[in-house]
Amino acid sequence: MLRGALASVGALGSLALSGCAEPPAETVALGYGGGVLSMRLSPNGEQALVGSVQQGAGLWNWRTQQRLANLSHAEQERAQVFASAFAPDGTRGVTAERNNLVHWDLATGRVLGHWSAQASVRSVALSNQGRRILAGLNSREAWLFDGLNVRLPVIIPHAEAVRAVDISADAALGATGADDGMLRAWDLERGAAFITWKFEAPVTTAVFSPDRRLLFAGPAHGQGRIWDLAQGTVLHPSLGGVRGGFSRARFSADGALLLTAAANGQITLWTVASGQARQSWQLPRSLTDRTERLGVLDIGFDAQTRLVLVAVTSGQVLVWRLG
Repeated sequence: MLRGALASVGALGSLALSGCAEPPAETVALGYGGGVLSMRLSPNGEQALVGSVQQGAGLWNWRTQQRLANLSHAEQERAQVFASAFAPDGTRGVTAERNNLVHWDLATGRVLGHWSAQASVRSVALSNQGRRILAGLNSREAWLFDGLNVRLPVIIPHAEAVRAVDISADAALGATGADDGMLRAWDLERGAAFITWKFEAPVTTAVFSPDRRLLFAGPAHGQGRIWDLAQGTVLHPSLGGVRGGFSRARFSADGALLLTAAANGQITLWTVASGQARQSWQLPRSLTDRTERLGVLDIGFDAQTRLVLVAVTSGQVLVWRLG
């Protein structure tokens, strides 16, 4: 069973900008008309894994609005997928329907593995070629799977439900964040935690940079942190305002930028080196005549890091241009 050790901490960081009212440059609808449970954008920003109430799970090219594959769990035509993830190289995907988790070859739509958990899956992540899969569960634990062989998982215990997970592209590092505010980063080869940090609110996002040099983690309320794993230091210990919070995050391909989303719909672009907010946008309250507030399901960049992409609960992708 994996065990942790306390890491060192650093100095203070910086505050976020207030969101601007600039509308999206483009809005692309995938034809769901609501009922979207989950949406995950691919690392190159071209595709989306979507889980909906009426149409089940599918792989989409959101730009062309083309459904590329149906991803059916077992014999269920309309599996209600609440969590999903792409491998960093885009070749594999994983979808989670409550307590069922399926590993996919996205080029062929072939099922590579299937597991059943005894609790609801809250979050998932996988490495290149699907070598390892990490899932956060309601049962106060994360499960680490061998994605190449259907075997029993390694259990990573937490004191509360695990809401945030990530795994490095090379499958060497993992991160788990729980509702009690506990964040741990793991050396998956040795089975030991090399960072342990306690936030004052549930950990809602934890992400590695593509080169695994950096780790960002943020709570639902309060400030986030960026660790420089290559140097073994905390790069920015207090990212954002004390009254802020985070729901999603993603590094750019080169690790120079960090994109974050908050529960209030604010999207912020950070310069990693300085810890300063470079641009920010405010999610529109609604893109329809209905009055319900939109929620952020995922965020990302296009392949050239010229566009910011935001997947929302209406089944749409909002696009802003970087200044």
